[in-house]
Amino acid sequence: MTGGTIRMPHAYYCAKCKNEQTDPRDAERLADILGLSLWLPKDKAGSFGFPDGALACRQAIDEADCVICRPPIGRDCAWELGYAVGTGKKIYVIGSLPEDDWMTKIGIHYVDPAALAPRLRDPRANSEPVGVPAPGAADRTEDGGVSRRQPAFSGPPCTRVAAIDCGTNSLRLVVADLPSADHGPAPRMVEVAERFDIIRLGQGVGHTGRLAREAVDRARAVLADYAALIAAFDVERVRMCATWVSRGAADGEEFLALVKNTLGLTSEVLSGRQEAHLAFTGVTRALESTVKAPYLMADIGGGSTQFALGSSDVEHAVSADLGCVRIAERYLRTDPPTPQEIAAAEQAVGTKLDEALAALPGWQDATLIGTSEAVTTVAAIAWARLSSSSGPRPGYLTYHEADRVVTDLLGTTAAQRSRIPGMHPGMVDVIVASALAVRATMKHTGKETMVVSRHGLLHGIAWMS
Repeated sequence: MTGGTIRMPHAYYCAKCKNEQTDPRDAERLADILGLSLWLPKDKAGSFGFPDGALACRQAIDEADCVICRPPIGRDCAWELGYAVGTGKKIYVIGSLPEDDWMTKIGIHYVDPAALAPRLRDPRANSEPVGVPAPGAADRTEDGGVSRRQPAFSGPPCTRVAAIDCGTNSLRLVVADLPSADHGPAPRMVEVAERFDIIRLGQGVGHTGRLAREAVDRARAVLADYAALIAAFDVERVRMCATWVSRGAADGEEFLALVKNTLGLTSEVLSGRQEAHLAFTGVTRALESTVKAPYLMADIGGGSTQFALGSSDVEHAVSADLGCVRIAERYLRTDPPTPQEIAAAEQAVGTKLDEALAALPGWQDATLIGTSEAVTTVAAIAWARLSSSSGPRPGYLTYHEADRVVTDLLGTTAAQRSRIPGMHPGMVDVIVASALAVRATMKHTGKETMVVSRHGLLHGIAWMS
């Protein structure tokens, strides 16, 4: 988001005869469970004469999160698919294609159309599991229109996995192809599909000790969608991990039973140290070679913050009882927060940070890496001010930028914060706490820059699934 304009996420639908001959219902269903709306050229582009119609479609592809297509694929949409490939968009094919189709030569992802059929029940209802496949159910051959599993890699085979990170503030899902060991010493995962949903499962837990009913209902609805995605992408292995909120809530076991009922699998509850180890794995496996070890990872979550120190593996780890949701609910209770509330929050955060750093010998020489939606949202706000010709290298947040974000946020109301470029709508009420935590982490470590990673616990769960 730049210039204060919100880009609405969507999927671009590319099908034969400009969608006139292709039923879009499966594509609409796929877009829905991806958390997107569907952009139909026949509805939005108006005229398909050149240049107006083509320009409208090109702009829609530029802004799209992905492209969805449904065979048969005619020549009239070949330029759209070619353009999508050239711009690096994820391409999803609902069904399968002939072996000699040119699209089988590129990195497309096949989607099982059977998994997209309308459910016979409300997916939001609290009833039977919605159908996560059992381990080993994948790698089937084409049968009755069901899509074939094909690896996203050329060369050695890969394994398709799904990982779910259930945190205090958000639920995340990634479906990814993991390479085999034959891919070399530093293989990378290929992310097939992602969902990120701020549901605030930890709403009020710090005060009541229990999960709010409306928060549980939000989680159930999102998990039902995750189950549909897992089925649609023919996943072989699934792992879900829950963090502080499930450890800290008195009715955490009831929530885990809901997960089993909705997904058909048992969620693990991670300890703070386990969380730190997995997050470190997710972060470090995605780092560029220019980022020098050792690393000090700070995963600033909603209920707690995990610190991990190491190079190829974690050498020291600690979990601190500070997170953006807990800070906001405990200290920042007015809108906007008062100077007294800000001072109390800063003091509490500083104390917890000093305690955590004292348990990490040698952190002074490490590269600071930040992960979580708290870090990425603060960075997005900071970077939204930069022109293409100025600012630091992408992926690096400076202390000056973090301090500027805090300064600009103080004294703003939630309504004002919601209009800030780079702001995620679900972070409006906790962004002040997030910015304070990010700035304090940099201040107490004395680091002028923080590497910002969009990889973290979720990707570590996937690697270790």
